[in-house]
Amino acid sequence: MWPLNYYLFDSWSIKSLLGSDNLGLGMLIFGVVSIFIMSPILTYKFGKRWYCSWVCGCGGLAETAGDAFRAISDKSKKAWKFERISIYSVLIFSIISTIGVIYSFLQEDHHYWLSAKTFLFISLAIITATIILLFTLKKEQLQKDLKYLGIGYGIILVSCICLELFRSHQGNTVFLIESWKVRKAYGFYIGSIFSGVIGTGFYPILGNRIWCRMGCPMAAILGFQQRLFSKFRITTNGGQCISCGNCSTYCEMGIDVRSYAMKGQNIVRASCVGCGICSSVCPRGVLKLENDTYSNRINHQEVLLGNKINLLDYTKK
Repeated sequence: MWPLNYYLFDSWSIKSLLGSDNLGLGMLIFGVVSIFIMSPILTYKFGKRWYCSWVCGCGGLAETAGDAFRAISDKSKKAWKFERISIYSVLIFSIISTIGVIYSFLQEDHHYWLSAKTFLFISLAIITATIILLFTLKKEQLQKDLKYLGIGYGIILVSCICLELFRSHQGNTVFLIESWKVRKAYGFYIGSIFSGVIGTGFYPILGNRIWCRMGCPMAAILGFQQRLFSKFRITTNGGQCISCGNCSTYCEMGIDVRSYAMKGQNIVRASCVGCGICSSVCPRGVLKLENDTYSNRINHQEVLLGNKINLLDYTKK
């Protein structure tokens, strides 16, 4: 699935699929539907774990070959800040390069109903509408990230404008660079060096989920969706936490779970892959993986205060 399948929209891939009659067209449509419809629905129901824990081959490798190194994942705030910048930078690069490659393909081949300029306008319209909705509906949840969201949108907007300003009449170029070279750079530096050499070869140094935390654009998209509208949460009953630290030690995503548990705060981190190891190693049953409606979810404030509800009745719900 895009953006991991970064070559889906390459000119050779599109020509090959459209040249395979109904089967190829169906595969191309399925690729687009999986991005915009299937992925958000599955993330809403199950969180990003439907992919990161159940499907992804990188995740499977990390939890087998790299499981012995899960405890060395950096839990510091500095690592968290770098993680957010790194992973969303890769996502932005992926979005820009994909838009650029499709734009150059439509410039080069004029046999399709969609023109390059129309595609660029539609892409900007979708991204702009998404940003406006986020600012309008999720402003409270994104207070700390509004600045970064605005910067990311600005980079994409300027890049799309430059695509039109520096277009080549011969087509097949992105920012005056041949489109295949853009894809080659993305495939080599991100797909090979980052996910392959660093993502797996550095297990003993950086932990087993370094690619998932720092570079995977798919994880970035799913994590953003999970944080905003997913039913999945790890909830905490902070009143029973004894601060043993097992949860943080075994978290492969570098989340300081103990700090959330001690405060009685639910864990709504975009990086969480829902593996469930934190709840498994907790000796007091403080952590719980929940996949239910908000009305049936543990409310950490009610549990901590204890004077608004009957705790015995609450546990029987």
